Amino acid sequence: MLNLQFIYTNYNPNAMNLDCRVKTLLILVIAILATFAYAYMPEDVSITLKRIDVSSLAPDTTAVAVDPQVEVVDTAKTIDQRNHRILFFGDSMTEGLLRRFGDYAAENGHELNVICWYSSNTDLWANTGTLKHYIKKFDPTYIVICLGGNELFVRDLPKREKNIAKIIETIDTIPFVWVSPPNWKPDTGINDLIIKHVGKSRYFDSRYLELQRGKDHVHPTFSAAAIWMDSIAVWLRGFDTEHPIRMDVPQASHKPTSVTMHAPNFKGIN
Repeated sequence: MLNLQFIYTNYNPNAMNLDCRVKTLLILVIAILATFAYAYMPEDVSITLKRIDVSSLAPDTTAVAVDPQVEVVDTAKTIDQRNHRILFFGDSMTEGLLRRFGDYAAENGHELNVICWYSSNTDLWANTGTLKHYIKKFDPTYIVICLGGNELFVRDLPKREKNIAKIIETIDTIPFVWVSPPNWKPDTGINDLIIKHVGKSRYFDSRYLELQRGKDHVHPTFSAAAIWMDSIAVWLRGFDTEHPIRMDVPQASHKPTSVTMHAPNFKGIN
C-alpha cells in the first residue's frame, strides 16, 4: 500500500506532459540541425549510402575491367618466330627509322633491306616497276611500308586510292604492315584512306606521336626517330598486329643488311 501511495503521490501529469514536449522539441531541433549540416556540407566530403544489392535479380551486362598490367593473349595469334627477310621501303621518313630498325632486325635474326626514295609517294611506287624489282631482288618474307608523308595535303584522293590498291596488289600474299607518316599538321585524308585498304591491324598510326622535329620542322630528329621505331617494334610484336613477328629489344647496335638511297629526281625502275 505504501508503494502504491508513493507512486501515486509522485505521479504528476503536468510534469509528464512537459517532459514529452521537451523531448519532441529536442528531436525537432536535431532534425533541423542535421538538415542544415547536410545542406552546407563542403563538396569534398563524400557520404556513402548503402543500398540493397539487386544485381543477382537481373542479367549480368556489365563490362569486366582488365588490369592494364596483365598481358592479354589472343589465342588465335602467335608471334612468328622465324628469321625474316624484311623489305622496308618508302619516302625520306625511312632514313630516320632505318638505324634503329637495323638494331632490331639483326638482334632478332632478321635481314633488313631498306629502300629510301626521297620525295616519293604512292604514285611513284604504284606506277613504276620499282617495287616489283626490289621484291624480286630481295625475295622478302615480310614488308614494312612507310609512305604518305608527301601526300598529307593532297586533294586528289580518288587517284591516291588507286595507287594504294595497286601497291597492295603488287605485294600480293607477302605479310606486310604500313607505317603512317608522323603528321606535323592535320592531313586531308590520306591516312584514313590507307587504313580503309590495309585495315587497322596492318597500320601503325603515327599521327598523334609527339616527336622532336629537325630544322625543317617536318622530319623527326634521329633520336626522336629512334623512339618512334621503338614504338613500332612494340606494335610489330604485339597481338594487335595482323602478323606479329619477333622484335625483342636490341642489346647492341647493328647495321641494316643493305640500304639503297634514291634521289628525288629518280624516275623509278621500269
